[in-house]
Amino acid sequence: MAVTKVSVMSLAHLTHFWTGGEIMDALSLSGILNLILMKAQQERAVLFLLLQERRRRTAQQGPFLLRSLYLPPAPPQTKQIWMRVRSQDWWERVVLREFSDQEWRENFRMSRQSFMKLCKLMKTISPEEVTVRRAIPLAMRVAMVLYKLGSSAEYRLIANQFGVHKSTVKKFVDMFCKSMVQGPIKDLIRVPTEEEALYIASRFEASYHLPNLMGIIDGTHIPMLPPSDGYKDFVNRKGLPSYVLQAVVDHQFCFWNISCKMPGSAHDASVLRNSDLFQKAHILPKVRPKRGQCNPSGAMNTCSST
Repeated sequence: MAVTKVSVMSLAHLTHFWTGGEIMDALSLSGILNLILMKAQQERAVLFLLLQERRRRTAQQGPFLLRSLYLPPAPPQTKQIWMRVRSQDWWERVVLREFSDQEWRENFRMSRQSFMKLCKLMKTISPEEVTVRRAIPLAMRVAMVLYKLGSSAEYRLIANQFGVHKSTVKKFVDMFCKSMVQGPIKDLIRVPTEEEALYIASRFEASYHLPNLMGIIDGTHIPMLPPSDGYKDFVNRKGLPSYVLQAVVDHQFCFWNISCKMPGSAHDASVLRNSDLFQKAHILPKVRPKRGQCNPSGAMNTCSST
């Protein structure tokens, strides 16, 4: 305000020397300067008040922060729910105690004796030691996998049926398939020896009157989700994406050779040419044909069902 008074008094003394228009211009300039100075003083006062308030709050909270450093930590809260209880009554009571042989075959696609043999082969997915809950038995794990592979049920439905979580079912399916491919399948699905080939040929001849026949070969399509790149290569003649599975079976319809690596659009001849059966044909058993029969190669024959 002192600056304002000085400015006004100075302008009043100058009125004796300036004209009317010059005096009006000087007064307007003086008003603008006064407004700027007043605005700056107000902002300075507000900043000063904010600084005082901040210092006051810091002084009040300081002792509380120091006291909190010496307080003991709060005791941990106990969990009210440790795990969800699921019922396994269907497996433990219905399947193991009440299932007949026919029901066992319908649900797991094999007999009870074959199921027990399969459990002995799958030692790699045996129950591990756990401390939270009781481990799932090996037989139950194999049953979950067979129930999934033998039906189109979702993981959620199978999990509810066996009383486990759906992620558990998916984990066991992956473990079972990887373990089967890496281990037992190499011993179960193999080329017959010469003695076995002669026995298979004798059974074929007795049943179908076809000599020197050790296997029947055919193919089928396995549905799959095709990749975005090269989608058309996997579309078969029915318009569905798939892999071609080529298989050879004996007189009891047991597989002794499989190949599943060609896309669905491949021709049967291309599938055969790229299979291990064709590339390793020299390891097939070779026997002498019976009298009156012609077999220049000396190898046992395979017959196509198509």
